[in-house]
Amino acid sequence: MTAKPFLPIYDQVRLLRQRGLAVDANTTRILMCEGYYSIVNGYKDPFIDKSLSSEFNEDRYRSGASFLDLYSLFTFDRELRSLTFKFLILAEAKIKTAIAYTFSNVHRDPNDYYLQSSFCTQDEYAATGKDKARYAHEISNLTSILSRRSLKSKSEFVVHYRNEYGSVPLWVLVNDLTFGNMEHFYNLMKPRERRDFCKMIVDATGKTGSKKSGFFSEKAAQPSIEALVKFRNVCAHDERLYCARVGGRKNISYIQMVWMLKRYLTEIEFRTFVEELTALLSRYLKTYAIKHILDQIGFVELLQKSQDGTLFD
Repeated sequence: MTAKPFLPIYDQVRLLRQRGLAVDANTTRILMCEGYYSIVNGYKDPFIDKSLSSEFNEDRYRSGASFLDLYSLFTFDRELRSLTFKFLILAEAKIKTAIAYTFSNVHRDPNDYYLQSSFCTQDEYAATGKDKARYAHEISNLTSILSRRSLKSKSEFVVHYRNEYGSVPLWVLVNDLTFGNMEHFYNLMKPRERRDFCKMIVDATGKTGSKKSGFFSEKAAQPSIEALVKFRNVCAHDERLYCARVGGRKNISYIQMVWMLKRYLTEIEFRTFVEELTALLSRYLKTYAIKHILDQIGFVELLQKSQDGTLFD
């Protein structure tokens, strides 16, 4: 299959018009700033007439759809990524800190993370719902990453500890590890240490004593950490966020992620997140013709719950 030919901006606008999309005087300028592929290919799907597209064997847009509709969804998603990322990294910091602390509190030697005996057994790994056959690969891969980072990282703080003390404890090394690295680390921790992690998150977020919003099990933590890692990566890599679905069989939506994120934020942090999120939703729902799209995936319901106060129950 040959690549699609390059189209000058004028021809891009003409193609959109031929396919039934209303354009205006700003369309050319916007395409020059943002690029055709980012806007059109990324955000056209909700505005496509599938029946007409099938008939003509090319994209055809619904009657009344405009380039401004696509661009509005594009800019909404960009602002949503920026906002969401800000609060995901707050959760990331708590998760990485709690993992490093609970592991280091039990395994006091700074080199203990090199040892397979410091982690769960194959049966304990399988008990979390993970594929037992993957255990050897996962633990080998994790210890390899930890070893490589501690011995070869050029980060100033890692080099300092390596040169000054001859080893780099996990509570220092964690700052040079990715959120994804720490997700795998959590999955391989001993069951008691995973439970201690959950307790530390409850304490760190100030939810001690609240069975409804505070307590959660190590099994509940596992899919939530996975989801937060994947949504963080969506934000960091400028992928579509508003309709993203992650996790096993892609079954976790953005709205479901919000409830998972709540667990790792203080009450003030979560309220601030919701206030900023609902302000963003209100602005776009009132101004742009994308309400039906956001309604379909739960954003309108989230806004309503925020306004009537049930979001924080």
